[in-house]
Amino acid sequence: MVSISDPADLVASVPPLFGFTPEESLVVLGLHGPERSRRLGASLRIDLGHAPEDDAVLADAARERLAPTGPDAVVVLVVSAAPPGSDGRPPGAGLVDAVTDAFAGVRVPVIGATWTERIAAGAPWRCFERCDCSGTLPDPAGTRTAAETTALGRITYGSRDEMAASLAPDRGAGSRRRRDLVDDAHEAALLDRELAGSAAARRDLDAVRRAVAEVGAGTAPTEEEIARLAVALCDPRVRDICLGFAAGCDDTVDPAAAEELWRILVRAVPEPEVAEPATLLAFASLDHGGGATLTTALERAHRADPGHRLSGLLTTMLAAGQTPETARRMVERAVAETSRQLAG
Repeated sequence: MVSISDPADLVASVPPLFGFTPEESLVVLGLHGPERSRRLGASLRIDLGHAPEDDAVLADAARERLAPTGPDAVVVLVVSAAPPGSDGRPPGAGLVDAVTDAFAGVRVPVIGATWTERIAAGAPWRCFERCDCSGTLPDPAGTRTAAETTALGRITYGSRDEMAASLAPDRGAGSRRRRDLVDDAHEAALLDRELAGSAAARRDLDAVRRAVAEVGAGTAPTEEEIARLAVALCDPRVRDICLGFAAGCDDTVDPAAAEELWRILVRAVPEPEVAEPATLLAFASLDHGGGATLTTALERAHRADPGHRLSGLLTTMLAAGQTPETARRMVERAVAETSRQLAG
């Protein structure tokens, strides 16, 4: 649990919360529950570097994104190596004031606002409030949040660019061989689905579950398996049940191993089929805050298949401020219905 009363601990916990270390950023964290037992909820990050006259616009955008999730309070962090303002306040003070005013309009108080030049051990931090509290940050890798995310198999990247690079297509994704293998798998799947119906989908699900187990044991899929899995996930029945892996709908599947398989497939599967594992990865990342993995995976899905309905639905839900719990309930209902169809 992150200590809200300790600004240094809270700031140092931001990288594992987002999955990467923000730089030159505004971070707004939503808090839920009574004062003595608040928990972190939805959060957002905005790049700095805009003109000061845009502060109110960005603050309104932050409020519109977080207010629908129902926070009882928010805390604000500015990460910037810019010099202090002429009034001696840390950089980004005007933006913090605008965020405070924006959330006051919906009766959500900003209960803390902190600046640091970078999120790293020994980096200076300072409050924006008149108390002018200050100090140095602990090692982000040594926080309780980092330990919890590491235990779950989550990776914290050094930067957003480093995280995005981890999801970039590998050299084989665009190769002629990979495309041919996927096309051959499509042909085989089409025939199997015509002849076997639901049994074909059940076989595809078994193939995905085996691949998850193998990844969990440290074995990566072969090129032929990558093609088979890419095509299997194009069956909406298979994909919908695989969404449930992250929601704990399948006791035989390790959610962390499933998420790692989606990461592998996001790098290995050609377009447009990569939209399926990219959307699965985006949904899986919701369970631990989403952050840059969520947005990068959804962007990848949209680029690969601009008309992809599920990634578009997930994007719309998030833009409307829907909570991860709402998305999870939707998936649980879809899994239950699809499971009934395949069992029939």
